[in-house]
Amino acid sequence: MKKSELTKLINVAAGREVADLVLKNGKIIDVYQGSVLHGDVAIIDGKIAGIGEAYEGKETVDLEVHCTWFY
Repeated sequence: MKKSELTKLINVAAGREVADLVLKNGKIIDVYQGSVLHGDVAIIDGKIAGIGEAYEGKETVDLEVHCTWFY
């Protein structure tokens, strides 16, 4: 990964830049802790930049609305 790509990834993770895509209200499986987290996933250049809340994206998909059948 180039330094510029890493810088962009870090800036999105820190909330300083807007992500390409934000998946809102998702269920995230933490395989290390054996738990399910609720939150958002920020994606930039096809890579996950961060998991949490309050991310902004050029495109946003609310998983709670789109995947209610899955619960």
